[in-house]
Amino acid sequence: MLAVFLFVLVSSVHSYNYLVISPVYGYSHMKFMAALANTLADEGHSVTFFQPFVVEKYMDNKLIKNSNVEIINYYHDEEGRKNMPDDGSLGDTWTSSKYQSDFLMSFVVKLILAPDFEHMCRKIFQDEELHKTLQSKNFDVVFSETFDFCGLYLADFIGSRSIVSLFSGNRMISIQNALGQPSFIHYVPAPSSGKWGEEMTILERINDFWHKLFFTRAFAGLFDAQYQVVSKVTNGKVRHWTEILNDVTYHFANANPYLDFASPTISKVVEIGGFTMEPKKVPKVSEELDKILETRPKTVYISFGTMVRSIDMPEENKESLIKLFKMNPNITFLWKYESDDIKSRLPENVLISNWFPQTELLGDKRVKLFITHGGLGSTMELAYAAKTAIVIPLFADQPGNAQMLQNHGTAEYFSKFDVSNTQKLHKVLNSMLNDSSYQERANRLAETLHYQPIKPKELVIRYAENAARFGKLPKLTPHAKNMGFIEYHNLDLIFIAILIIFSFIYFVLLIVRKCLKIKSKKD
Repeated sequence: MLAVFLFVLVSSVHSYNYLVISPVYGYSHMKFMAALANTLADEGHSVTFFQPFVVEKYMDNKLIKNSNVEIINYYHDEEGRKNMPDDGSLGDTWTSSKYQSDFLMSFVVKLILAPDFEHMCRKIFQDEELHKTLQSKNFDVVFSETFDFCGLYLADFIGSRSIVSLFSGNRMISIQNALGQPSFIHYVPAPSSGKWGEEMTILERINDFWHKLFFTRAFAGLFDAQYQVVSKVTNGKVRHWTEILNDVTYHFANANPYLDFASPTISKVVEIGGFTMEPKKVPKVSEELDKILETRPKTVYISFGTMVRSIDMPEENKESLIKLFKMNPNITFLWKYESDDIKSRLPENVLISNWFPQTELLGDKRVKLFITHGGLGSTMELAYAAKTAIVIPLFADQPGNAQMLQNHGTAEYFSKFDVSNTQKLHKVLNSMLNDSSYQERANRLAETLHYQPIKPKELVIRYAENAARFGKLPKLTPHAKNMGFIEYHNLDLIFIAILIIFSFIYFVLLIVRKCLKIKSKKD
């Protein structure tokens, strides 16, 4: 009895009160934020999960597993429902190059996302009852993502004593700049760069420099547009997004130093990539799937995530994949496909379904290869599961994720514009399945991730508790972020050094000249 009392007492002493803001829009973003809420609640902390339904597509999501999490569902009003965005799928992604062009993305992100987020954000800031409810709970820390910035504006508006920003993607250059984290192209090329981890010519560096500038403006433009909305509603009582990020206690990045490209960071950026992975808890596949996996010696799993559907790919791509299946009768293909419209055209070695248990499949040794879009969630899963992959990036951070895996030698980057080329895809597929070095490197990468000195989940828990205990930690913000371009890059010092060198050379030449004149007079 005494032991139970002491346990409860200790738990209550170290229990903190957290608010996690998670807009219902992109499924991978929702999973990431829900995993954070579950992790903190599993540690015995009080967690409130506030989810504004920007779209209705995931109305019945069951992402919160811990029953102690208080969920606040927040819905559109009648006007909002009329203007509600589509289900979030990007049908033209398969054929359009705009999603992989940093120049076009600098316009597209704002044009697509700002209208989707605007009405819900305005409603949140007009709802005084909501503000009072959240303020009355006296949260120790508010967590919100730097994707839909409305949550961070809300955290600032209600006077949160400690804010932790997050990003479920790997990195966002505009966020890095606002935090003061270095983002030089020497370390972090533009997302559409074809030279991750490779030497660049001067022309390639110039091209990458301009592309990076455009991509930096992509989300900065979105956040500026959202700021205009909330500033108008609150009469300027919300700070600009760059000021808020300057003031956050920590920023949780969904990056992992053992998987990502090596790059510099700062103290307030905590890399938690992989905290959602539970390798020892991966359940086995169902009895039905188990029989299917036993049918042939090798199985290939194909999925392009939730935002982009296989059903929307061009007909020539579908036909190319069907030919690929027929060319490899000794391989079982499991394809996440959202309709039965092509079922009659498929050979017997193919099974399609609008959903497969991805975690279970990647954890099964009979699945030899994963054909994926390269979303960071899938990238992390396959790396931890020691799977090889053909990555066909479609948009956003996916090209960088593809090259990240290719850098480890566990995957091949395959252009979405080449999917219609059956022979090319067939060659890459068989090359990877028949070359054991891919699997050997995948095994080593997985082992490296499993045996990190500090587990990512431990980082989440300890830094969240630290943010609750101490509140804002302004000394973690580097002074360098407040420097101007000339001072930051030491151009003034370089100029002075050059001036001194040239002055020295000038005076040496002057002395030599005078000496020569004196000598000539004597002669």
